[in-house]
Amino acid sequence: MKKEIEERIIIGEDLRPNYRLKTDRTRITAEEIPLNHSPEFIEEMRKQERDVLIRRSKIFNEKPEYFRDVQMIDIDIINDDFAPWNLFEWPSKMEQVDLIRSIENIGLIYPIYVTVSKDGRYNVIIGRCRLLAFCDIYQKTGGLDKYRYIPCYVIPFEEVDELFIRSMMIESNICFRKISKGNMVRALLENYEIMKKVKKYRNESNIGMELSKQFQISESTVFNYLKVKSLCEPAQTLLYDDEISMQVATYLTKVPKDKQEKILEACGKEGVKAIFRLKLLTRDENITIEQLQREINRVNSLMPEKTRIAIEVSKVLLNPLMQHLLNFKRNEAAAQASRMRGKFDNVFNVRFNEKDLVYYKGMIDEIVLKKLTSKTLRNMSKIR
Repeated sequence: MKKEIEERIIIGEDLRPNYRLKTDRTRITAEEIPLNHSPEFIEEMRKQERDVLIRRSKIFNEKPEYFRDVQMIDIDIINDDFAPWNLFEWPSKMEQVDLIRSIENIGLIYPIYVTVSKDGRYNVIIGRCRLLAFCDIYQKTGGLDKYRYIPCYVIPFEEVDELFIRSMMIESNICFRKISKGNMVRALLENYEIMKKVKKYRNESNIGMELSKQFQISESTVFNYLKVKSLCEPAQTLLYDDEISMQVATYLTKVPKDKQEKILEACGKEGVKAIFRLKLLTRDENITIEQLQREINRVNSLMPEKTRIAIEVSKVLLNPLMQHLLNFKRNEAAAQASRMRGKFDNVFNVRFNEKDLVYYKGMIDEIVLKKLTSKTLRNMSKIR
C-alpha cells in the first residue's frame, strides 16, 4: 500500500507571497469582487474568528498535553493536509532506508501525531517519514497487519489551531532535519504573522524570544530575519524560492519597497546577485526613483573592484612562487598601495592554507611569508 498524492485541502491562512516579476511569463493578479453577505453570515464569520482567538490564547496559556491518547490508526486513512506548512527537507533515500530498517528490527519507538476532525478525517502533524516507512514496509511484506496500523497520538482538530500545528512541526524537526535558509526565514515569518494575533505575543520582544527557542537560533538572528518583512513581494518570493540569497535580501531591505521593485525589474534576479553593484544601489534610502534609474544605468557598467584567484602549487615550487608574489607586491602592488595611504587591503592580499603551513615550517622562508601577508607598506618595510 503506497500513499497516493491527492488534491490538497486548503487549511488556514496562505501567508506566502505569490508575486511575479514583470519579466516572468506568468503573473498572478487579484481582483476584488464585492459580495453581498447577509448580516447573519457576517456575524457567524466574526464568531468563528473570536472562537479561533480564544482557542489560540487557551492553548498557549494552558499548554494542554495531547500525548496520552494513543490509538492504532489505519495508515490508509491518514492524510497530509498540513504538508504546505512543513518546510523541512525530506530525508535522503539512505536515511529513509535506515528508518525502515530500524522499524523492521526494533519496531516504532515513538508514535506519530495526528489530528482528527469531527467528520473523522485524520491528518499527520509529526511523523511523515515514519508514516511513509510503515506504508513501504506494509507494501513490501505483502500486507502484514502489524504494519497496517500505526501508533498515533490523536488530537481533536477543533481543540488546536494553525499556530499550534506549525509550532509542533518546528519543535519536532528543528533538531535533526535539514532546512534551507529561505525556508527557515519563511517558516519564521509565517509563525511571526500568526503569533502577532495572540495577546501573549503582541510585544515584539516576546515574539523574538519565542521564535528564538523554536528555531534554536539567537534572538539577534531572529530580528535579522524579521527584517525580511520589509522586503517587497517579488523579493520575498525570490528568497523563499531560493532564487536570491539572504545577503541580497538584506541589502534590498535598506531601501523602501518601491525602490526594491525598481531595482529588481531593472536588474533582474541575476543582476541583483552582483553584490558590489547592489551595495551602491541601496546605500541611500532617500534616493528618488529618477536618481535610482540614473544610478542603475551607471552601476550596470561597473566591474568589481577586486577579484579572487586561487593558486594550487606543488610543495617544491612553493618558495619560488612566494618570491615571485613578493616581487610583484614590492613593485606593482606597492605603487597602488601608496595611493591608498600605504594600505594593501583593496590592492593585494595573499592568504595561505593555515593547516598546511603547519607542515611546511622550516621549509618555507618565514621572512617572505610575513612580508607577503603584511597589511601596509610600513609594516612590510620593517620586517627583516
